[in-house]
Amino acid sequence: MSLKIKCEHMELTDSIKSSVAGYIEEMMVIDPEFKHIHVDIIKEDTGYAVDLKMDTEEFNKVSAKAHNVNLDECMKEAFFHFEKVIEKKVAHQ
Repeated sequence: MSLKIKCEHMELTDSIKSSVAGYIEEMMVIDPEFKHIHVDIIKEDTGYAVDLKMDTEEFNKVSAKAHNVNLDECMKEAFFHFEKVIEKKVAHQ
């Protein structure tokens, strides 16, 4: 799996890579397409923003975003919202 993680205003640490990889591996159990997620992590004045995007043939232009003062919580929220967006998309197909 090749992770596409971009960090703004902060360092991309092994801990961040490991956390993101863990969430993606959990989602790949549902569908292998999830290995194509692009992850942007932005350190802001008020905390963090995590923006997830995926554009594949099956899941066209799917995205989710979360904001939180805690980076781990922010990632958790973003992946939770992303999963809900995917579930809705699958239900409407």
